[in-house]
Amino acid sequence: MTSKKTGNPGITGLILSLLLVLYSVGSQSQSREQKDFPSSVSMPGLTLSGGGAKGLAHIGVLHILDSLGIEVKCISGTSMGSIIGGMYAAGYSAREIEEFATTIDWEILFSPRPAIDYLPPQDRGRAGKSIIELAVDGKKIKLPTGAIEGQQLWNTLNEIFLPVYRITDFEQLPIPFACVATNVETGMPVVMKSGNLSGAIRASMAIPSVFTAVNHDNLKLIDGGVVKNFPVSVAKDLGADFVIGVNVSQGLRSADKLNTPVDIIYQMGFYVDALNFEKDKVLTDIYIEPDLSGFSAASFTSAAEIIERGKIAARNNLDQLIRLAEILRSQKQTSNKSSKPDFTKDFIISNIEINGNKQTGKPFIEGRLQVQSGDTLKATDFSKAVNRLFATNNFEKINYTLTPSSDKNKVQLNLDVSEKPVNRLLFAVNFTSFNGIGLIAGWKSSKFLIDNTNAYARMLIGKNPAYEAGISVFTSYNQQSWISLISKGFSLEFPVYDNFSKVSNYRQSRVEFILAGNTITGQSSYFSFGTSFFLQKLSPKILTGLTIKGHNNGFESFASWNHHTLNRNAFPQSGKKIKLNLSLIHNQNPDLTAYNYEGDAVSLSELDVHIKTFLQTTLRWESYIPSGEKTTHILRFQGGYNFSNDGSFINSFNVGGTSEFLNKQFLFSGINEYEIITNALISGAWGLQYHIGSNVYTTGLVNALAYDFILDKLPQATYQRNIVLGASLSLGYLSLLGPVELTFSYSPQTDAIIGYVNLGWSF
Repeated sequence: MTSKKTGNPGITGLILSLLLVLYSVGSQSQSREQKDFPSSVSMPGLTLSGGGAKGLAHIGVLHILDSLGIEVKCISGTSMGSIIGGMYAAGYSAREIEEFATTIDWEILFSPRPAIDYLPPQDRGRAGKSIIELAVDGKKIKLPTGAIEGQQLWNTLNEIFLPVYRITDFEQLPIPFACVATNVETGMPVVMKSGNLSGAIRASMAIPSVFTAVNHDNLKLIDGGVVKNFPVSVAKDLGADFVIGVNVSQGLRSADKLNTPVDIIYQMGFYVDALNFEKDKVLTDIYIEPDLSGFSAASFTSAAEIIERGKIAARNNLDQLIRLAEILRSQKQTSNKSSKPDFTKDFIISNIEINGNKQTGKPFIEGRLQVQSGDTLKATDFSKAVNRLFATNNFEKINYTLTPSSDKNKVQLNLDVSEKPVNRLLFAVNFTSFNGIGLIAGWKSSKFLIDNTNAYARMLIGKNPAYEAGISVFTSYNQQSWISLISKGFSLEFPVYDNFSKVSNYRQSRVEFILAGNTITGQSSYFSFGTSFFLQKLSPKILTGLTIKGHNNGFESFASWNHHTLNRNAFPQSGKKIKLNLSLIHNQNPDLTAYNYEGDAVSLSELDVHIKTFLQTTLRWESYIPSGEKTTHILRFQGGYNFSNDGSFINSFNVGGTSEFLNKQFLFSGINEYEIITNALISGAWGLQYHIGSNVYTTGLVNALAYDFILDKLPQATYQRNIVLGASLSLGYLSLLGPVELTFSYSPQTDAIIGYVNLGWSF
């Protein structure tokens, strides 16, 4: 099953909010007396209602049934009740279902984006950084529908139910099972007892306006909770002569809680279910309704507490449950536990069939799957393979099924794909105290002219404009190696400081063309080597005692290694980000002139400025180490050294700021961007990030910097000349627009508190 990770809280928060609205209405839940017990029970049934996260209380009830030895003979469920009931029917125990519910990342499950660790390492730094993404189909822009396919939900359901892939008649499961969806066309309930089990449950959970509808047996289906959230009659149709019904819905809301047109529209949508609920409730023999006050349909992070509420509710009905257990024991009914499937089974692939691919070649799909005929896979391996393919962003949905092959020891892997248009438009917004406000617009293509070639272009429109465009041609379909051609540039106004006091302003313009070879060096890293040509221009905005004006061009040949395992790019809670770079800056051709106050030209050699070939090395290392559910330690190391460079600030590093977005920038809390320009630096930092809640974070950080030293003269470095200390405290919020941060930093060297604001993703 999917391990616990953290997805995109902004998108997921919206989805979970819709869940809350949807399930704030639904089945009525008025209490009533339990029915008299019959003298015998031959077919005890179980019905589990929908209710979003509150449906996790069903697991607590299952624990009590297991402890009493009550084995139900059929199960019906809707929405969340369908997945819990389906797992129990397939042979999972209450303990195994609880492990699933408390370890899976529900945010990832409801996310429309692939998990970041399935993206190629070269793409992870940009993951989730567009707030609007529009598909371009031909000459038309496709607007988002507001509903998502739920690829991770598909993957998880397939993984859970893969051990029973041969069963297409749900009554042949260890416990006969049926679930309920709603026919979009007629508004009538659809009871699903056969077909693909994962697809049936996904249809039962297709929450309107959150998940797309599901095609099942030529019907377009949505969540069954719309019309039949408590399907006791379905259990009766399966043959149950005694039904334990567990209801976790809140019922129709009272008039005083219907305050908006949206409230009323949703209320109207559940009148049919309210009527059906009254009919189904009459058919219930033991009615269990957990007290879930304080929880909502979106409270997935409270899974353990909700499960405990289910246990409490079942214990409140202990007399009736014990009596049922005694009746069943006296009848010595046969157990269905012996038919539990093998959940550790391996599957040997005979061949792969792909359907739905019109613009994506089969070699590309198989290359990204990394699955071939003859491979042996476990259930989790199928999810990993599909996620690798989904991470290419070429597909809206990828569903897979297994069918027996002619060789009884092997299976055929069937892939049904729904393709996205290859071209997409991307938009984001950013504001920083340094850059001001800017609009980011971009385009990318997952198939530029030919298969296995990607392209993109982005631009920042604002006070300090920038652009970047590139094309990558992969050398094989598994995309392990590629050649990239990139052009990027910016025009930036930046300050110049002397002894931490601002003395001037410059406008720098830079254009760069990069040709590189790249290869994946591990699941989370890649190596690049190549050369670039750069052209930069300097023009002063404020005249000082010494002003440099002109331009310079040259080449930078480089080799770099990049590693990225952060669980997300904003407020990460685990993982590392490392970049090691070695460059030779050569064949420079400067045309620079220095001027004094009187406007007289001064030669650069008189200023001891010599622009020549030199070697540059840099290292940036960030680690995020969780130390609890809410606390993360931050460790950061940065280093840079220019060997034999005395070209003033033309090719030097700039140090300062708390957000990285500048060329050759090193972060340091306590000083502004460009407040230190140096040819040598070593910096270390330690911080503590605390998750307050509701996507709100606070971070405290302390750092130290040594700079302007020469390696063979290190003993001459002193605290007064070469050491800077600093600290910062920030409050952040992860919004739909990206991270929002307010930071205050301080350094004793400047003896000033710096306020800094960042909104959205930097370019």
